[in-house]
Amino acid sequence: MSGSPALRWITLFATTLLLAAGASAQAPAKGFGLPGIGAKAAKAEPTDSASVVKAELVQAAETAAPGGDLLVAVRLTIQPGWHLWCHATQAKALPGASVFDGAIFSSLAIAPTDGALRLRGAQWPAPTAAKADLGEGPNDYAVYEGSVTVYARIGVDKKATGSVKATLTLSLQACNERNCLAPAEIELPLAVQAQPGAAPATTGAAFAGFDPAKLVMASAVDAPPQAKGAIEDDGTIHFDFFGNAFTIDPRGLGILLVLVVAFFGGMLLNFTPCVLPVIPLKIMSLSAAAGDRVRCLRLGLVMSAGVVAFWLLLGLLVGGLSDFTTSNQLFQYPLFTIGLGLFIAVMAFGMAGFFSVNLPQWVHSIDASHETMGGSFVMGIMTAVLSTPCTAPLMGAAAGWAAASGSLATVLTVFGTIGTGMAAPYALLSAFPQMARSMPRSGPASDVVKQVMGLLLMAAAAFFIGAGVNGWLPVPSMVHWWIVGGFGVAAGLWMAWRTLRITRSLARRVAFVSLGLLMALVSAGVTRELGMDHGRIAWVRYSAQALEQARSDGRVVLLDFTAEWCLNCKALEKAVLDRTEVAAAISQPGVTALKVDITSRSSDGWNLLHAYDRVSIPLLVVQKADGTVTLKSDAYTPEQVLTALKQALAK
Repeated sequence: MSGSPALRWITLFATTLLLAAGASAQAPAKGFGLPGIGAKAAKAEPTDSASVVKAELVQAAETAAPGGDLLVAVRLTIQPGWHLWCHATQAKALPGASVFDGAIFSSLAIAPTDGALRLRGAQWPAPTAAKADLGEGPNDYAVYEGSVTVYARIGVDKKATGSVKATLTLSLQACNERNCLAPAEIELPLAVQAQPGAAPATTGAAFAGFDPAKLVMASAVDAPPQAKGAIEDDGTIHFDFFGNAFTIDPRGLGILLVLVVAFFGGMLLNFTPCVLPVIPLKIMSLSAAAGDRVRCLRLGLVMSAGVVAFWLLLGLLVGGLSDFTTSNQLFQYPLFTIGLGLFIAVMAFGMAGFFSVNLPQWVHSIDASHETMGGSFVMGIMTAVLSTPCTAPLMGAAAGWAAASGSLATVLTVFGTIGTGMAAPYALLSAFPQMARSMPRSGPASDVVKQVMGLLLMAAAAFFIGAGVNGWLPVPSMVHWWIVGGFGVAAGLWMAWRTLRITRSLARRVAFVSLGLLMALVSAGVTRELGMDHGRIAWVRYSAQALEQARSDGRVVLLDFTAEWCLNCKALEKAVLDRTEVAAAISQPGVTALKVDITSRSSDGWNLLHAYDRVSIPLLVVQKADGTVTLKSDAYTPEQVLTALKQALAK
């Protein structure tokens, strides 16, 4: 590898990011494609999944009562030799069936034009088995073939009057024994007359196979009955900041308020557990340049540009790729997460001065002490990447609204504003370098700070590598938290020991030895909490069947959306849900606590997250058996959870 150190930084990091983005964009194209098929064979195939599928919508009636239901049938005729991925809830319906991570499962969604219609549930046809070798040997996969029918129950708003219309969207991907076509969406117009007293019609040959007992509630495909996501029925956006709830109408000048919230949410990212370890590094670099105000400002602005550039890139991915909807979705690809962990580990070794062994020259260039413009730009990208497993309060709703808008310009504007908010503190610090002059610039004290920060970065590297490995495990392991905690304890003890060795000042010894010991104790405590299952709550692993069973039993449902790479999720769980009084309320009779873990891309909880108009985690939902939501928040308090459970349990 040749060129400047900055160029090598950018090349190495960009390669990791682009590989992950490429996996997101290309995974659906793998489908049932067998390795080694040449371009000539691919050219003979259709290029769009919709071209090999004929869809027809049949309504059971032209009228429906306000507050009632309308039954529709979607007949699918699939060309011979082709098949569709089944619905996500049926991926393992066949004995011995395997699940392919890159599958684009069939799904239904409804896009109302006036908010009067909502998808309540669907009955999906029984899948058949298709055998294919997708790199793991021959396996059976659940698919739809030939002619099949999907039955959907559409709810009519109780306030609906006159003619109401909507579009029922069928998302699918067609494959044959050689390859898969590009995913497609088939739009089916739907119109009904809302008429008081109208009786539902379920007769006719088109509905001979309909069985209400086989309806899959919309939790697996769209919003559950009466559930409200971040986007309200009237188009406003709902925000909840630790119990302070408010809504914003994004239409007209309201978009400016959304951008203000997005900016503030981006700024809060700097105070999440994901980013905090990096901030002292940048303060040190700015401190070294504090004597030259112009150079300090340039370094800070270039780093800020790196932060914004990364968020704009995420905006392009969210707005341009149909199956990429959020920043932390990158961490659902284990190779990306592990690759990022290894990159951070190399940086940590360089920062702590551990490169005394004979390593390749390009490795020595990955050193946070290189204060060049290119190095600062990459440090900005690095800081932004570290923030993506976390979601700041307010940011999740704004990003979810932007992703759901369908407008690339809107996505880029909101994501760019989030990046600008995150970059603002670094730009401010560089504009006033006197704020950073108290940091040690050289000598033994500077070396100790770098070594401690290097050990903390090694803890971050262990966290990402462990989270990536968990993406391949059927049940996440907590072993990596002991390694993370070990590096944290080592960092604290090293600070205490080195302070005693390099200074005789009583005040400094007391201050920094105490800080080091506190760091070690906190790290040990975090390891104990996250590395062990204390069993305060009897969590049930989420599945569409488990959710439907809880509803059928008339139980209150608490949904905790989490992932092994989501530090915010872990912090909220331990600080709020694991509190004695909250855990006792969650564990009382009549409540089912479902853990919706989306560490892996293959998790069927990903569709459920979208059902609540969210594209990022953490997220906590409390709802009654009928789907009425009493709490939906990414920044909740113990009082909120207790109140929501009390309301949901009330008769």
